[in-house]
Amino acid sequence: VIAELRGAEKPDEFVIVGAHLDSWELGTGALDNGCNAALVVDTLRAIKASQVLPRRTIRFILFSGEEEGLLGSRAYAANHRGELDKAAGVIIYDSGTGKTTGFSIGGRADLASAARQLIAPLAQFGVNEVKTDMEWGTDHFDFMLEGVPTFVADQDEANYLENYHAVSDTYDKVDFLQLKKHVAEATLLSLELANLDQKIGARLTHDQIEQTMRQSNSVEIMKANGIWDDWVSGKRGRQK
Repeated sequence: VIAELRGAEKPDEFVIVGAHLDSWELGTGALDNGCNAALVVDTLRAIKASQVLPRRTIRFILFSGEEEGLLGSRAYAANHRGELDKAAGVIIYDSGTGKTTGFSIGGRADLASAARQLIAPLAQFGVNEVKTDMEWGTDHFDFMLEGVPTFVADQDEANYLENYHAVSDTYDKVDFLQLKKHVAEATLLSLELANLDQKIGARLTHDQIEQTMRQSNSVEIMKANGIWDDWVSGKRGRQK
């Protein structure tokens, strides 16, 4: 499910704000990931209400098939590979409504300083950390393997794991006050990425992505999760 707010000055460049729409079949998927699907919709509402016109386009995407293996986001990244040089960033929320502590930036140490400046206004919500690890397991992953700057919300566990993929993952578990703070975070970060004079960082080449994997000690994780062979064979990620 995709909505788009066209940029006023650089409409061909774009930021993605995303979450996954599907859930594990045992429960209603309120924490994983209905609350963050709602966040994506409400972030668009907040930007529209602010009447701030982003310089770049912002795409609001609810990905399908995440629980089955990142199927929707992987297909989107592959199908849009030809325009990913113009991607200015991908923001993903996928851990319930635990408080955001910071963002993981996909191994991109080159982005750390600029990312800290972008999230500085979010200190009022306790959002302070920028981590340079290469997370996997949610919808930023194939964009990260394509060399696009990614921002995954790092969140407190709260009640997420105790209800993870369980029949207890229901509407009453959602912390709505915290979720509204997350909407504010996603709104500010997406607008800042969209309004920078220059994109926060370039799209990495294949060799630069692999170097980032090695520098962030992610190769063994990729191998353990059956991803490394797909990367090496060219089935997954940027190949030039």
